[in-house]
Amino acid sequence: MPAAEVTQALTDWEQRLRGLGARGMPQLRPGLSAAQIDAISNEFGVQLPEDAVAIWAWHDGEQVAAGSTALAPYREFHPLREALNLSRTWTQDAVARGFAEDEAFAHVIFRAELVPVLGYQLPLVLDCTDPHATSTTTVVWTPDGGLQDMPHLTMVERITWWHWALDHGAWSISPDGAWNVDFTRYPGAGGDLSVKDVLS
Repeated sequence: MPAAEVTQALTDWEQRLRGLGARGMPQLRPGLSAAQIDAISNEFGVQLPEDAVAIWAWHDGEQVAAGSTALAPYREFHPLREALNLSRTWTQDAVARGFAEDEAFAHVIFRAELVPVLGYQLPLVLDCTDPHATSTTTVVWTPDGGLQDMPHLTMVERITWWHWALDHGAWSISPDGAWNVDFTRYPGAGGDLSVKDVLS
């Protein structure tokens, strides 16, 4: 997916949230230059695909000080250096525990090419396995399923679901600018498993 589409989708989402008075918006950090992104990525030995680069060029994560996360409920948007450091740490943890050598865990161990964009108990990661890919997918990584059991969506597709969440009342912004969440309105809440976890 062209980087310009990712940038436009993120910019439109930011404008919508600012228009709703979301209090996390002022916590977004300035974006990084291409040279800064290359320098940080090289420091960690990771090459990011173009659509992944576009995310941190738009904003380099958020400062957690507003009492309400910026882009989505409960999910902190990691600055690039922090994201790559988390990826390295979680990968090293898997190696230290001996999981990397155990074929039974091959599909669930954390790998260095998984870069967490949004943090929570289970991180939303970019699968940067192929730095030359025209489209990178986002997926929630789980310790029991790895990347296998959750939907893989491009960043633009995921943001489309974020708009859906606001349009259908699954998410809303309260008068004081905080996120409200109504899980009964989530896609899949009525039993349609084809859309399960798209807002995870």
